[in-house]
Amino acid sequence: MPLAINNIVDICRFMQQMHDELKEQIEFDSDGWPIFQRTNFVSEVPEEFVTFDYRNNSLITAPRNKTVLAFFEPDRRIYPRLSKIKQDLPIYKQYAGVVFPDITITTDMDHELQETLILANHLFAAYLVANGVKVVFNTRTADITTLDTFKNIPQGVMCASGFLGCKNSTNFFEASKYTNKILRILPETLLIYGKHDKKIDMQLDTLGINYLYFQDFHSKSKMEVVA
Repeated sequence: MPLAINNIVDICRFMQQMHDELKEQIEFDSDGWPIFQRTNFVSEVPEEFVTFDYRNNSLITAPRNKTVLAFFEPDRRIYPRLSKIKQDLPIYKQYAGVVFPDITITTDMDHELQETLILANHLFAAYLVANGVKVVFNTRTADITTLDTFKNIPQGVMCASGFLGCKNSTNFFEASKYTNKILRILPETLLIYGKHDKKIDMQLDTLGINYLYFQDFHSKSKMEVVA
């Protein structure tokens, strides 16, 4: 029976379960964070980038082995994926790769809570890696102190960001909060799901970061209706 996940206590139970199962399969640092290798990451740019819930929709036409799955969705849609990670494993193996989960992390959270939730995302990805699934690093962080959670991610791997639900940057400083963390990881390719942020685009262009936007599913479905 999968562990039901409804709150932070349940997430901590999930994390302990992952630690126990992965300790003989994945290398961990002294603080209990999984250490990822460059070979764990997707290397070819996907044709499609879609959230888990819409993977079977008829609008998604790319082959599964050319499609990356993501979890840029509300937490209530992500929690079941944690609890059913073993059950869903055959699904993930059909795809080119899976983005680290996107459990909500905000700057007003206690720092330890922020790191706990980011670690849960990393442990989910580590389980996939241990079972032969390629991953894409999710750049989601909260305050600047959580950038240390990038420490076990190799530079130059494929990364992903989601801007849905985020306000567009209004000036250079706001945009630089995002681009500064991108400089920490220097992705080979940055996949961005959802709307454009023009000020961020300008900074990424200046920095020479290779990035690609993928239309979010809701925008794609609206265009289909109009057509």
